[in-house]
Amino acid sequence: MLNHRSVNLIFPLLFILLLTLDFKIGISNWFYPMLVVFKFAVMFWGSYFINSNYHIKTRCDVKTDKKEIAITFDDGPDKNVTPALIEVLNKHNAKAAFFCIGRKIEGNENVIKKIDSEGHIIGNHSFSHSNFFDFFTTGKMKREFEQSDKLVFDATGKQMNLYRPPYGITTPAMKKAVKEKQYETIGWSVRSMDSMQKNEQKLMNKLTKQLKPGAVFLFHDTWPGVVPLIDKFLTEAKVQGYSVVRLDELFKINAYKNV
Repeated sequence: MLNHRSVNLIFPLLFILLLTLDFKIGISNWFYPMLVVFKFAVMFWGSYFINSNYHIKTRCDVKTDKKEIAITFDDGPDKNVTPALIEVLNKHNAKAAFFCIGRKIEGNENVIKKIDSEGHIIGNHSFSHSNFFDFFTTGKMKREFEQSDKLVFDATGKQMNLYRPPYGITTPAMKKAVKEKQYETIGWSVRSMDSMQKNEQKLMNKLTKQLKPGAVFLFHDTWPGVVPLIDKFLTEAKVQGYSVVRLDELFKINAYKNV
């Protein structure tokens, strides 16, 4: 499997091969910068596409014949949108996972308690969700994880076990931090793009086309339009014979530590 470790082993060997060929038969000097560009292209792909498993083993979907899917939300909690979403989810008897930003938990502890008491999952999505999070050191990432962990523990008495990287970007520093915290890293197989595309019909068309067994859908509980969108999506999923299961049930993992 192509990952950070294997690439670091392969590219020195390729460089040695180029040097050998250059010494024996002579090759164009362009091969050397091309090798460097190719390496950076692979690193970019691996870092920016969470399902590549390049840096961190990430659960993005499940291979199954059962018509089951999981619903996840990022970037909350929001004091208005998140509770409204919970009501819609309850209406459809569907349980979701909410990957929360620590700084948004502060002052919204009652929302966190509601997520938990209604049977939904809370996951770690960093404390700051900074635009520069993927440039943070391992130590700084760990401190952010621990800040969010404490806020959720203080509100619910539960220690989060699930982590989703901000923006879906992974790095070697993050790999170390995640390993030390012993998180299960969670991605997605269907990104709704609801934070960019606000046209409900276009979003519905995109989502229903990607309904398949074992899929994990990513939404954002940060804009009011997601509430009617989820209502319609869950209705359509049910019409097509799909049921929504909690993320930990789909992956058969623990949502929280020490349980």
